[in-house]
Amino acid sequence: MPEAAGSSDVGTYFGKYFLMKKLAAGGMGEVFLAKQQGPAGFQKMLVVKKVLSHLTESKEFVEAFLGEARLAAQMNHRNIVQVFELGQESGAYFIAMEYVQGKSLRDLIDTTMRRKEKIPAELCRSLADQICDGASYAHNLTDMAGRSLNLVHRDLNPQNVLISYGGDVKIIDFGIAKSELSTVKTEAGMIKGKFVYMSPEQSLAKKLDKRSDVFAIGISLYEMLTGINPFQKNNIVLTLEAIQRYEPPPPSEYDPGYAPFDPIISKALAKDRDRRYSDACEMQDDLRRVVLPRPPERLGQFMGRLFRAQLEEEQKLLFDSDRARLTGAGPRRTPPRATPPESVATVPDLAASAGGTQLLPSAADRGKAFSRPAAARSPAPSRRDGAGDTLIDTDGGGPPQGFVRDELPRGTAVLKPGQACPPVPARKGVPRPADPDQETTEELPAAEPARKTEFLGAAPRRPPPGKPASTNIMTAEETEAAQRAAQAKLDEAKKGVLHTRTRNDKRAELARARSSRGMWIALGVGTLAAVVLIVGLLFLFFADESAPSAVRRARREIPESRSTPASEPRR
Repeated sequence: MPEAAGSSDVGTYFGKYFLMKKLAAGGMGEVFLAKQQGPAGFQKMLVVKKVLSHLTESKEFVEAFLGEARLAAQMNHRNIVQVFELGQESGAYFIAMEYVQGKSLRDLIDTTMRRKEKIPAELCRSLADQICDGASYAHNLTDMAGRSLNLVHRDLNPQNVLISYGGDVKIIDFGIAKSELSTVKTEAGMIKGKFVYMSPEQSLAKKLDKRSDVFAIGISLYEMLTGINPFQKNNIVLTLEAIQRYEPPPPSEYDPGYAPFDPIISKALAKDRDRRYSDACEMQDDLRRVVLPRPPERLGQFMGRLFRAQLEEEQKLLFDSDRARLTGAGPRRTPPRATPPESVATVPDLAASAGGTQLLPSAADRGKAFSRPAAARSPAPSRRDGAGDTLIDTDGGGPPQGFVRDELPRGTAVLKPGQACPPVPARKGVPRPADPDQETTEELPAAEPARKTEFLGAAPRRPPPGKPASTNIMTAEETEAAQRAAQAKLDEAKKGVLHTRTRNDKRAELARARSSRGMWIALGVGTLAAVVLIVGLLFLFFADESAPSAVRRARREIPESRSTPASEPRR
């Protein structure tokens, strides 16, 4: 499936499930990460797979989708994803199934190849063991009457095997599985599944049995060990031809440590299904007999190291969802804004400082209060503990009979039913201690008939008396001394820096060392060759010098030998 794109459904409720994130999308349906919530903090993470609304008109597709749900509901195994519910919401069918927090086997193989790592052989054996366990359970599944369902997955490839961050292995997507529960029958000559993981009989559109899935498991195990699909070619025609005729090399040719897997893979990938494993449990038994060195990491630790960033992102998504639930922030639910009463106006300056509400008797006063510019308002003075937060304009009336005044200024007047509001008393300044840093308060005149309430702001503080500001000018000697001191501190800081070497730095050093060693070796070889050449030239030179003398000596001896026989007759 292609990667998930943004969707307007994310962040909304689909029936009783809240859709948190789109996991995948295709031409037939969408897969969402969802949450089911209940009373007393109950919540459960699951996956909702729903059909696109326009496909509900296709009877064949709907029957295939419902057949997948009916088939998965019959299975209950630790290596097969569980299905919780099949339902219909807003005219669209959906399946609620188990959420596996992890990655697919396809992602694991691709990530290790991209990082130039290998999946440890023992982990490959364990993964294939669990896949065989789940496949064998599905192959031998029976109905309520004990009749075999003759189930064949038909698309058992690494994309349909999920591995959780804890090391659990789950088989998913029985959407094109063949069983006795299916109401939609595959037509003759129709091929379903991914071509590069098909068995030879599946690529020829023959009748299938569980041995076809064994072939797909063998390809997945081969790819886990070597990182290569042995039948992957440039096009579909060459791929199908390779599945029919090509014999892949054994995994031991890639790594001698894979030799125990050679007979298992050879039997699983046999072209003739009669020579293949008759059941996935037989392949599982052979895998359990393989003895390999213990890997440095367990499967869960290996997954956590490879996908640390993705795991942190998913945990952050779940944490943010839980925090929103605890703080009461519902998804896309904005509460209606409360409309204040007509006789109440909220003053922003009062709320910003200490909070308060002002009651105005008429609309005209309300208009004046709201039309007053923010710059003309003076900040509210600090209040003493116990002072009231409500100001009442008494409209100039006198105090009623039996009225008890609050001892605190700007308090709340307690009135009996039918009593008139008391007049606003004149405010007097509160004596302050004689401290130049403290705020000053001036006495206000008596309240004017305009019935206005004013707040006296704090007087600006004056800076304490002290020495006037001055500029310190350093001499040339002082400047040089300061520079030397700063350079000394910088040198000490450089000495204290801890230098670390990365893998690339180490590789560069090794390359430089090899280059230097090669240069010295070349220089030594060149020097030795030059010495040999000089010695050879000297040898040839002295050999040429000795040759003429020998020739001259021979020439002298020849005449003497000739003259000796001529003189003998004269005697």
